[in-house]
Amino acid sequence: MKRKLDVSSIYSNNTTNASDISSISTNITYNSNSPINPWTGQIYSTKYYDILKKRQQLPVYEFKEELEAKVRDNQTIVVEGETGSGKTTQIPQFLLPMLAVKGRKAIACTQPRRVAAMSIAKRVAEEMDVIMGEQVGYTIRFEDCTTPDTILRFMTDGMLLREAMHDP
Repeated sequence: MKRKLDVSSIYSNNTTNASDISSISTNITYNSNSPINPWTGQIYSTKYYDILKKRQQLPVYEFKEELEAKVRDNQTIVVEGETGSGKTTQIPQFLLPMLAVKGRKAIACTQPRRVAAMSIAKRVAEEMDVIMGEQVGYTIRFEDCTTPDTILRFMTDGMLLREAMHDP
């Protein structure tokens, strides 16, 4: 069954230009056809390829290039999709090669509940074939399962507010 996924721009008066994002220098060379995981430097496991086949069947996967272009061209976008379309687990992974810089810049995804942040981080770490708490982690009240090199962090809304207050 096909599911609906809308990628639409809601903010057209940008302060961030496409050249700003494209000029970001990452220390990761991402090649989707390579057998080497760019985040760990290790060979992908067979479990990774099994999960990848399932990921490619999610509705959000067919919008990958369009989503990347929208993020490059706009400061803010809104993604609307049905439950189970892959918004929470796939979109952050799509944007990692474009936006994350190991040790300097990470992508943060908020979740309304502690358990959701923990379980989604675990799932995404499995999908990326990385170690939970290193490249992908979570931050909830009283528990921080990340390192300075974490590039994808799932957190509760309150933890994002706390981080914003400490790093304006």
